[in-house]
Amino acid sequence: MTRTVVEVAPRGGDVSCVLAGDLVVPRLVRRRGRHVEVALVAGRAMLLPRDEVEIDVRLGAGCTLRLVDIGGLVVYGRPDDADAASRWHACLDLAADARLTWEGLPTVVTAHGRLLRSTAVRLASGSSVVLRETLVLGRTGEAGGDLRSDTDAADEGGPLLRETLEVRGTRPEAGVLGRYRVMDSIVALGERLGPVDDDAVTRLDLARGGTVVRDLCEAAHESRLGPVWAAVARGGGAPEGERVAA
Repeated sequence: MTRTVVEVAPRGGDVSCVLAGDLVVPRLVRRRGRHVEVALVAGRAMLLPRDEVEIDVRLGAGCTLRLVDIGGLVVYGRPDDADAASRWHACLDLAADARLTWEGLPTVVTAHGRLLRSTAVRLASGSSVVLRETLVLGRTGEAGGDLRSDTDAADEGGPLLRETLEVRGTRPEAGVLGRYRVMDSIVALGERLGPVDDDAVTRLDLARGGTVVRDLCEAAHESRLGPVWAAVARGGGAPEGERVAA
């Protein structure tokens, strides 16, 4: 297993940063006061069969972190090794009043790829996370491989979101992805996104604070969530009462 660490902690009016990793390499883009931007760069082609990646993000009280993927993730496989799954796990731990946005680029599971993917989020009082996750079954012309994606998010009061997506490109399931091969999601936890002005986009407001917005499409560039994410990047999502075109 290879581990990537992004740790941001308050230090007076500034922050201290610990960045470490070799398969996924964190690079400091900018730092201003308690606001930090970090890029995640692939150290080599990934994910290969049996690769295991753990991304550990720890954000201190009152700090703001923007994570940006540089290049998407492609999950490779071998037709003669169906049991060689790749594993990708992210653990996001936020202290009080911290804020994280993570602009994830597409994760593509190739025809013979198998990916076990999981995200665990822990929020303290007043903290929030907004993630963009784009999952793609297959490159152009491919049916795609096997994907299991788990999300487990909680705050001090208990669970916020727990869900599992399990799909196989060669066996489309009605009511899951159907004929589509792309699921684009924006997941906001600890804060609620404003209205989205597109009835074709699926929206779920969580019972204890948060919003999940999703679009299913045939190709990643066809997703209608681009304007929604642009609003998030400008200032943490559209406030209540402001409509965002999708």
